[in-house]
Amino acid sequence: MPINLYVADKKSRFQVTSVPNIGLLESMGLRSGTHVTIQNRYALGGPVILRVEDAYDLALGKDIALQIGVEQVAAS
Repeated sequence: MPINLYVADKKSRFQVTSVPNIGLLESMGLRSGTHVTIQNRYALGGPVILRVEDAYDLALGKDIALQIGVEQVAAS
């Protein structure tokens, strides 16, 4: 079942299923099919810190994170 990045479990791996039409997100490598790991989520509406494709970290504000759909990837 798809959920959004803001409510996704920390330290879990996800595959992005939907991304809002914001060109900057695609240029940062965040598109459908990308694998991300939630590194941290700060309280009180703070940013979500992602590890993208095990390559680099990215911080997204709550308003954007709520718009990005993800599905958990089965543990291997």
